[in-house]
Amino acid sequence: MANINQINESAQTIAASSTKAAKKGGADAFGDALSKAFDKTPVDKMQQAPATALKEIASAQPNVIQSSDIVSGKTDKLLDMLDKYSAQLQDPGVTLKTIEPVLEEINLSAGTLLKETQNLTAEDENLKRVATQTIVAAQTEYLKFQRGDYSS
Repeated sequence: MANINQINESAQTIAASSTKAAKKGGADAFGDALSKAFDKTPVDKMQQAPATALKEIASAQPNVIQSSDIVSGKTDKLLDMLDKYSAQLQDPGVTLKTIEPVLEEINLSAGTLLKETQNLTAEDENLKRVATQTIVAAQTEYLKFQRGDYSS
């Protein structure tokens, strides 16, 4: 055991002396302060380096989307879909089989819009009324199509 302790002690002194030699060659203040701290040098003899203060970090403004904006956008999208659906119904070259996926998408959009309208406040009453009328029109067309009103 005595031999092992001697090996550890000699390795530590060799490592400490090589770090001191490497640190003396560099001109950085931190390295000098660190080596002097290991040497037990008093603080007043160490070179003092000024510390730079951190500046204020500006935060980005969060992009908050209001419920009314969401409902307005989805209502507009649903109205566009209904307009295209109406044009397809009037086109004799378009079959009902090709219209069905469009109508399924319209029905799905109407369902999600209905959920969004529940988040509107009393001040958005007019938007809620327009969105609800659009939803009713979309779901009515879906039911008419499923019932077979357009097949002749």
